[in-house]
Amino acid sequence: MKGLKWVAVAVVFFSIGAVAQTSTFTFKPILLTNGWKVTGTITTDGTVGALTAVNILDWNLKVVQTTDLTWTEKDSNDLNISGVTSDGTRIFVKTSPDGVLDGGTLFFGRAGGAGGVGTNAVLADFTQLSVNLGYVGGIAGWQDEIWGLNYVGLNQRNNSRYRTAVAISGQPNVFRVTVPIISSAPLLMTMFGTITTDGTVGSLLPQNIVSWKITARNQDITTYTKANSSVIAATGVMSNGTAIAVSHAGGQLQIGIPGMRPTFVTLADFTDPTYPDGFANYYRGNYGVMGEKFPLVAPTVNKYVVARR
Repeated sequence: MKGLKWVAVAVVFFSIGAVAQTSTFTFKPILLTNGWKVTGTITTDGTVGALTAVNILDWNLKVVQTTDLTWTEKDSNDLNISGVTSDGTRIFVKTSPDGVLDGGTLFFGRAGGAGGVGTNAVLADFTQLSVNLGYVGGIAGWQDEIWGLNYVGLNQRNNSRYRTAVAISGQPNVFRVTVPIISSAPLLMTMFGTITTDGTVGSLLPQNIVSWKITARNQDITTYTKANSSVIAATGVMSNGTAIAVSHAGGQLQIGIPGMRPTFVTLADFTDPTYPDGFANYYRGNYGVMGEKFPLVAPTVNKYVVARR
């Protein structure tokens, strides 16, 4: 009986040891068409050799599409400036004096051309526009023909100054703009950039702003984890302890949400004769292939590394 107890203890001990041997690998970033990028991690049970879905314990896969819209002095104007001042270290915009009368405004714009919708990078607006759009205390954001009106309320008090940019150390007269996050879900919308002045302290007019580069960024972000997805396919997948690879000979690794309209990320697929040297893609059930990459390897390479420790 004592011997059996020691056997039982040993089994428990080695079972705990096996759990402790899990390995986490970082996916090699995959750049797909249409601005999509795949990154993340995958965790296995530590198996060295062939891997199946059973050996894949966890994952955190992020798929992001980034779309940028940029304004510079070469393609836009700074005519919509009023109530803007600088103390040499900051740029301010005057808020409304009473919530009814116009305050200042600072934004860059360009015409849409051929009857198209114009685009504006609004760093601060305390005019009737913000009131008409239902915001109190000013707005910031952007307008374009694809995403429409994308604004966030600034909630500034009346009869004050709003800091819209801060000087960058070591770069004379260059100011980094400060804009709150415009939207976080389901799309992350942000604005960032710089403004360069001629060094004027006090009121700033259009001619005092000599250059600018303002970017509006829209990011469609989807995350797949064990909680919301599964390993749809894992064939020809192998690990040597430091890397995970997919075989050129019929291998496939796919994670996502199966069903009638599946949504998934193909990290590597060598099963389609149309793509003999492999492909990766992001597929949304209602829309089809959102982005893809091919070929993954040269014809003479026998495997494709998808992740490393």
